[in-house]
Amino acid sequence: MLLLLPSLVFAEYYTAPRSGTVVAVYDGDTFTLNTGDKIRLLGVNTPELKPREDYGIEARDAAASLLLNKRVTLSYGAVKKDGYGRLLASVKQGEVDTASYLLEKGLGHVFIIPPDSLDRDALLEAQKKARDAGKGLWTTEPYQANLHMTSFHANAPGDDSQNMNGESIRVCNISQKPLNIKGYYITDSDDHKFVLPDIVIPAGHTFKIYSGSGTHQKDPSKQLEVYLFSRFPVWNNSYDKATIYSPEGVVQDIRESKKKSK
Repeated sequence: MLLLLPSLVFAEYYTAPRSGTVVAVYDGDTFTLNTGDKIRLLGVNTPELKPREDYGIEARDAAASLLLNKRVTLSYGAVKKDGYGRLLASVKQGEVDTASYLLEKGLGHVFIIPPDSLDRDALLEAQKKARDAGKGLWTTEPYQANLHMTSFHANAPGDDSQNMNGESIRVCNISQKPLNIKGYYITDSDDHKFVLPDIVIPAGHTFKIYSGSGTHQKDPSKQLEVYLFSRFPVWNNSYDKATIYSPEGVVQDIRESKKKSK
């Protein structure tokens, strides 16, 4: 008789909850249900608390006021979990869509990682209302351009020189329109320059920049990918700074890497 370990049995029969009560809110887009499941909200990215970013506290408090100790319903796309083990879900409290609620307050930006089944037009319209009204994060310097870096992994797992695509940056098109990134470029703290290729990024979509080699992924129904084709690791593990520029040399965003843990 084949005996399955409890963890394997759990993985095989586990069903993601369709409803639950929110018992903890970590930040604007991350919270915990009474089932113990951690949820990462789909469709929106809110400012971080660690390190603290402008409007991070306001985003957390707005999410808590809507969701904490309330019954919510959840719906899922093709991918149900992220790399941190969190469930990826759209969340409603009554008839209120949480992502749209935060977007209309200017407490997040549209954040699309395909494959997905989100109502992108509705999310972009909610974002436009906040932008046009000059609400929240749209009043801050990092959100005045077209591109915003949402994560920066400068220290690849293992030997960086053997795993250059372990170095990555996720970038989001925070404008309201598709954007061709041809001619945009990225630099490190030593002023090495890498020009980005001819790829159209739909509004609200993200693309990932990898240091090594690969085939640029241009199909927006999948995660968009850009490769720098560097023969050496691009980002220093101890500290580095990534800066993205428009073709005209206008800074789009700046992000510093964390220092490598000892």
